[in-house]
Amino acid sequence: MSRYKHSRELKDIIFSYIMIGIGATIAAFSIEDFLAPNRIFDGGIVGVSMITANFTGFKLSILTWLLNVPFLIFGWKKKGPHFVIRSIYAMTIFAVAVAFFETTPAVTTEHLLAVTFGGLILGVGVGIVLRYGGCLDGTEIVASILSPKIHISIGRQVLYFNIVLYLIIGFLYGWNNGLYSILTYVLVSVVMTRVEEGFDAQRACLIFTHDDVAAIKDRIYKELGRTCTEWNTEGYIGGENKALYIVVSQYELKQVREILSDFNCFATISGIDEIIGENVKSTYL
Repeated sequence: MSRYKHSRELKDIIFSYIMIGIGATIAAFSIEDFLAPNRIFDGGIVGVSMITANFTGFKLSILTWLLNVPFLIFGWKKKGPHFVIRSIYAMTIFAVAVAFFETTPAVTTEHLLAVTFGGLILGVGVGIVLRYGGCLDGTEIVASILSPKIHISIGRQVLYFNIVLYLIIGFLYGWNNGLYSILTYVLVSVVMTRVEEGFDAQRACLIFTHDDVAAIKDRIYKELGRTCTEWNTEGYIGGENKALYIVVSQYELKQVREILSDFNCFATISGIDEIIGENVKSTYL
């Protein structure tokens, strides 16, 4: 059993490295064949690298690697060696792919097409890298270290950094390019989050009811193949009742609502950042 588990873990690690490599290559393709030729800039350290490359003539492939690695070394203790090794691998593949795509022609010189397709493709690439435990940008690492000290969330720190960056881009390259870059950043963020979380992201449902709990559990099990965790609770006014906890995909929420509408109950639904272990779902259906 332990040998099987070890073999499975090794396969998962190899697969994650393959996917990180694919994601980094996709991101590099977007940067070099959509964004950079039209002077549309990504955020974070990659964006800084793109500006520096424009002014100095230095290779973007070298700059993205050199400017990012110090942040990873700085965050070694905070993030751990596994994350850093995966990220150095991702950045190396990204740098090599950028060097390759520097020799290929731009796909389009139309700014709107570059923003739309460049943003979509970059979001997919970065999302894949993040989903499998890598990183292409060092700003979030520094933000995670500073967050407890300056009491500003990681997301807000990255946002502030990028606001300053895009203001600089607007002054240097004109406000059209600055606004196109902001639009690209927004599109990348949306797509990246969706890819990182997965298109079948999980949701947690907490249900409180006085009704027949067995009937609710039976409906959920038969129609969704999901099992529930049940415990006794007590409301301040309503008194004793039952609570049910269930994890479903976002596409199953409609069915959950339909089931609960047939009962007198109160439910809250929230997102789940991560599930550790096996998600229990029956093959009853």
